[in-house]
Amino acid sequence: MYTLPKDPRVTVIARELARVMAEYDAILDALPASAIDAAPEGQWSPVQIIWHLSKVQHWVMRGIEQGAAALPRMATIPPGPSSDRLLESIDRYPIRDRSRKVEAPEGIRPPRGLDLAGERARWKEGRAELLTLLERLGMQLTIVKATHPMFGPLDGWQFALFVARHEERHLDQLRELLASRG
Repeated sequence: MYTLPKDPRVTVIARELARVMAEYDAILDALPASAIDAAPEGQWSPVQIIWHLSKVQHWVMRGIEQGAAALPRMATIPPGPSSDRLLESIDRYPIRDRSRKVEAPEGIRPPRGLDLAGERARWKEGRAELLTLLERLGMQLTIVKATHPMFGPLDGWQFALFVARHEERHLDQLRELLASRG
């Protein structure tokens, strides 16, 4: 059975996602136990942020899966974005802009009393599943469409990159939270 070679754009996305996760790992690994589930009123704790990221990553994966399932059996796939311009394809959306607070929908608003190790493991398992999906779909991500509630229709590449930019948004939030603690 012939399999298509891995699309190099999947590698670009995988590296970007790994870069962002490594930034989280550096912060979370150094976090004192007293800070794991601590946050001022109306803000999320570090463990709640990780719970939220895992939920959003899963939601994106479902969106990509549904978009792929809706593709015609035989479809012409245009070239799509080049590997060297791929990361820019999502830049027109103000995902990282924290000047405007965005209220998370109820289903992705975290509870209290979470276990950081368990949530990190769930997030990383979900990441592996997302990357497997991206590798399986490869060039089809160019024609996969999914709708984001704020940004409208995105192609599969953009939706996958949304995960990294959304995580960066919350990385900024995490840094602000920890800086406010002194």
